[in-house]
Amino acid sequence: MTEHFTRDRIVTGSLCYVLRGEGENREVLLLKRSRLPQQGMWSAPGGKMELGESPDECVIREIHEETGLTIRTPTLRAIVTVVDQDYPMHWLLFVYRVEIFEGEVKLLDTEEGELCWIRLSAIADYPRPHSDQQHWEHVMGDSSDVWRGKFVYDTPVNLLEEIRYP
Repeated sequence: MTEHFTRDRIVTGSLCYVLRGEGENREVLLLKRSRLPQQGMWSAPGGKMELGESPDECVIREIHEETGLTIRTPTLRAIVTVVDQDYPMHWLLFVYRVEIFEGEVKLLDTEEGELCWIRLSAIADYPRPHSDQQHWEHVMGDSSDVWRGKFVYDTPVNLLEEIRYP
């Protein structure tokens, strides 16, 4: 079933890059999306905010539902707007990073896609959405600033406009 995004509302959600290990063994948990848009691309797990939730509450719930992990202190690293005029969709995404978690990841395929721990040194070998690639360095870095950007597409892959806010 293809989900329909209406043009008269913004879909708000939260994503989280979960990290483990150190040095050459440092890994990030990514999801290979099985749904449109960005089907087949690797991105951080997460999902839509429910009525009454804050972005932090959303990311904690979504990470638990999609991965089996319990996170308590996600750090907000980016706010990203993604508009696709063809699909159509308008996402407002709160992007987090977390390094402390409890539980074991369920690495089986889910209806959302396939979860996999990926070494940071190999991240270039995995196709990822353009917007994810743009905020990646900031999300992984040590700056306390929140990265902000907007990406407008006329198809899921044809970028029309990219804005980065200072």
